[in-house]
Amino acid sequence: PEDSLKVEPTYRYSKQMFDFLENEIGFGYPWQVYKQVPVHDFLYSGMENTSCTIFADSYMVDAVGFNDKNYVNVNAHELAHQWFGDLVTAKSGEHHWLQEGFATYYALLAERDIFGKNYYYWRLYEYAQELKDQDRQGQGTSLLNPKSSSLTFYKRGCWVLHALKEKVGEEAFKEAVKAYLEKFQFKSVETSDFISEVEKSSGTDLKPFVDLWIMGESFPYDEAHELLLKSKFIQEYEMVDCEADNSKCSYYLDSYISDEAKIKIIQQKPTLITSETFKNSLKVRQVLAQVLTTIPENLKADYEGLLVDASYYTKETALYNLWVNFPENRAVYLDETAGIDGLSYNVKLLWLALALNTENYKQEEKEQIYNQLVHFTSPNYGFEVRMNAFQYLLMMQGCNEECLENLEQAQSHHNWRMSKFAKEQLERLNKKN
Repeated sequence: PEDSLKVEPTYRYSKQMFDFLENEIGFGYPWQVYKQVPVHDFLYSGMENTSCTIFADSYMVDAVGFNDKNYVNVNAHELAHQWFGDLVTAKSGEHHWLQEGFATYYALLAERDIFGKNYYYWRLYEYAQELKDQDRQGQGTSLLNPKSSSLTFYKRGCWVLHALKEKVGEEAFKEAVKAYLEKFQFKSVETSDFISEVEKSSGTDLKPFVDLWIMGESFPYDEAHELLLKSKFIQEYEMVDCEADNSKCSYYLDSYISDEAKIKIIQQKPTLITSETFKNSLKVRQVLAQVLTTIPENLKADYEGLLVDASYYTKETALYNLWVNFPENRAVYLDETAGIDGLSYNVKLLWLALALNTENYKQEEKEQIYNQLVHFTSPNYGFEVRMNAFQYLLMMQGCNEECLENLEQAQSHHNWRMSKFAKEQLERLNKKN
């Protein structure tokens, strides 16, 4: 019952995505049922099994939490695997992108159907930057290298499909995908099986494309960038650059440019932030909360407004920065945010830590507040919650016997993130002692 408010936000757009993928792929959902199961302390964001997706219960969110972290992309990605991975399966690790690249691409198409073209191009832009950075670090590999990174399999694979559709046209691309699934359903496939279907439907020799986009060690960033520039949204984003030319940045910040471009300006030139800037969208205000670690007196009232934003990340950041900047108002800020749990208790845990460190605040309840924070380190909570609680207590040098017992127990936790964290923290404590 306590999770009833999380059902709609968690599974939001599920039917729309299901219907969209059936239509976009051109091949009906291949199984009789589809189930989704949230799992406590799951090892991954999500994992599809034929006709059933298991996902981390940290994606179970309420309406406010949806704005910070939601299941939409994972939901679409795992659903796409019902076709690409379960119906048609890669023969070997060499062709792993036929599963992950396809699932990433079709999830992004499903999100485009929900959030629009600008969202789609922004994600492609982010993927391209990540792949470019990977190449700069000398870690780029061919898409057919079985030892490639997840970034290569997932995001370069996605880019290959976007570029391929742009090359051969939507009609030929869709025809090829449908033929590929019909021909190889319940079978194992190689990359050449898919490419040959695209060559047939488009009448195009794709060897040069394959050599560049699939076989090449480096991601073809220049070619990808040309495709990105088909979007006016991306053109505008790149045009706005306060580091190269800041003469118009103040004007841009108050104009009708995209949230992404405004965020870029705020990060490059935080001195341009005014009261007007706080009238922007939730997404822009999230960044304002992070960037303004030192809050000018003339923006104090505007910044205080962030405490009531529909974002638990914004509430958490704003509470901390206000508490640091205005010691005389600490009790006011704590009273205003008392009772907010947040996303994986992010606001609650910060509140407990700050309350313990605020002089003359709820003195008679200090022990109860401390015990509450210690209790969050117990196995009753998810690993992310526990790690956060441990960090606050260790920072305050307040990890008592119960806390230490929970930390020692966490060393054998089945989730590697939790066990690694516990071992590292105990090692640090042992060195100090």
